[in-house]
Amino acid sequence: MFFKIGECYLNTQEMSLRINEQSILLEPKVFAVLMYFIEHNDRYISMEELHENLWQGRCVSDAAVRRIISKIRIVLNDDHKEPTYLQSLPKRGYKLICPVSQIAETSTSEETEKPISVKNNDAKKNKRFLFIVIATLFLFSLTYFIYKNIDKEVHVVTKVIDSVISDKKTLTVSNDGKYIAFTSKFSHEKDYHIYLKNQKNEVVKVLVDNTKLPLGLAFSNDNRHLYFSDNVDGVALLKLVDLKDEAHKTNTLVSDFYFIADVFTDSSEENVVYFSGQKSQQSAMLIYKLNLEGDLEEITSVAQKGAYDTQGSISPGSGKLAVLRAYSDRKRSSIRVLDLKSGRMLFNHTQNSVIYDVLWFDEEHIILLDSQKLTKINIKTGDSQRITVNINRLIALSRVSINTLLAIKDNDTINTLIEKKLPLSDFKNIEMIQEKQSKQGIIEAYHPIGNKVWMVINESRVNSLVFYEKAKVDKKVTLMSTEKPLKLISSSTSGQYVLLKLQERITILNTFDNSLTYLTKADDLIGDVAFSLDEKSVLYTRKNNGEWQVFMYDIGKKKQNIIFNGYRFIRPFNAGYVLGDDTGRLSRFDTEKEMVAPMLVNISTEKNTNWEIINNKIVWSTHNLKSTIFNEVDLYDADTLSIESKTFDFGVIRPRFYVDKTNSLIVVKSKGNRHSEIVSISIQ
Repeated sequence: MFFKIGECYLNTQEMSLRINEQSILLEPKVFAVLMYFIEHNDRYISMEELHENLWQGRCVSDAAVRRIISKIRIVLNDDHKEPTYLQSLPKRGYKLICPVSQIAETSTSEETEKPISVKNNDAKKNKRFLFIVIATLFLFSLTYFIYKNIDKEVHVVTKVIDSVISDKKTLTVSNDGKYIAFTSKFSHEKDYHIYLKNQKNEVVKVLVDNTKLPLGLAFSNDNRHLYFSDNVDGVALLKLVDLKDEAHKTNTLVSDFYFIADVFTDSSEENVVYFSGQKSQQSAMLIYKLNLEGDLEEITSVAQKGAYDTQGSISPGSGKLAVLRAYSDRKRSSIRVLDLKSGRMLFNHTQNSVIYDVLWFDEEHIILLDSQKLTKINIKTGDSQRITVNINRLIALSRVSINTLLAIKDNDTINTLIEKKLPLSDFKNIEMIQEKQSKQGIIEAYHPIGNKVWMVINESRVNSLVFYEKAKVDKKVTLMSTEKPLKLISSSTSGQYVLLKLQERITILNTFDNSLTYLTKADDLIGDVAFSLDEKSVLYTRKNNGEWQVFMYDIGKKKQNIIFNGYRFIRPFNAGYVLGDDTGRLSRFDTEKEMVAPMLVNISTEKNTNWEIINNKIVWSTHNLKSTIFNEVDLYDADTLSIESKTFDFGVIRPRFYVDKTNSLIVVKSKGNRHSEIVSISIQ
């Protein structure tokens, strides 16, 4: 891949920069930082962001990072006082200010060719002839471009494959097409089972009955074994099942990883398995190759934090690896096709939506599955064809033959929002609301306070903030609507102010005049947000230059000031504030005494959890992907021995909750019973 940066050309395959016919080989870290600037050239990149995304927890000084940036300026021949490439601003960071574009590999050589001069007496004829040629070529190119970029459709025939009625996650097909293996869980069970179906006699039997989170399955080339991954409380396992043994004995191949997702094989290699995994919670997710003798090899690498190589697929003829890269912001995905021998990238595809799965159709085409469609892409030309499937909610794919795929189809589930009474010793259900109701979109957020309710409803990709009174459910008022991301954080008791996250910015909506006040920028790193006790101010935390700071924004005066340093979490109570550091360890600050007292309590730092102070009790949620735990402790007697907890199945009750302090309630989401089907897709 090539990028044009101002007047320079960056070759990502060779990690080299060409300037004025001179090619400069870049150091790996110089290349990684420059690529990060290119990928985020629309905004300033802080020193803190570079540390978090490119050094991933390693202790590296700011001076060392500045030396890397200085090397970038040197190779670009840029002046930091009057920059034309890389601009730096105090307290904001660094930004590429030159034009940046991705170009075809052939264009760099074409642009360096010297023009051929013509004689003056033939100039007019040549200009006229050149104009005709250019016009003809333009019309031809335009026609070809339109044809090439039309989403050509491929039609298919589908049918449901008989299996067990349950919630399925992943599947795979044996190389001879005789067997299907899939993971499945019944709604009343905690563990997943791995099933094997004989396509000839339709018999379905259980291979493994005690897996917790099996995300990857793959048959060995001789179909004598089945590889699978499992994830249990921060320990990932890669196992092998003997299919020829009646007892189906299992053997553990890997047990020292934090997380393992996809598992796949290469038809040309015996006793070898590939998988995507993380060695620790802080490390990158990469594609690994393992032979049965225990030799482990890294196949891919990740240069930035928040990028994960989650899945892979090897071409039918071997030699090429398609890698699905996911990003933590869930706003985009990419597919890279690599040459397995040289590691050279042969093809790259990026889209601004989540890709669920990728597999090979043949040696020149891959199939992508996202939430909207199946797409067939030619890796040599980039041509794409939409595969028309009259089935929604496909989540996983497997290849049977060149024209036949198997997929898992998720059926619709109806989730329920439950108001639960506090304290936890009671915690009974008060009211239940279906997430999807007639003549209404899906309720993304539901926040009651007293007799008032605020909701975010998503309908036809439009997010709307809706208000109503419980006694007047039929009289809902839409306060705002947007196609942009919208999250409800909290509402004031009076209802005048609503805290929102709008386009990744913390925002205050004044419902009296419908005005919006933005407190943060989209690229700010925010830790926590809450109203003050009198609801006249907003408390929020933001990370600046590696340190968390707590801000108080006065809504009436429209002014803010820093009230604490070093804390990521904050909640007010009648005598002061409860503060939490970056690890979630809590402390109590007494405003009158101006003293901080440590507490023997840690709250969760996960984004999909919450915490609050209600009736002088701290309530918070945690999870381990298997269980959701709600915890409660007295504010003035907080130690690990006095914590009361309630545990639920993570697949049923999610840890995120809203709080109704007026009625001493929290609102949780209960996932509906799910079942899915295996579907055969025959491409015509």
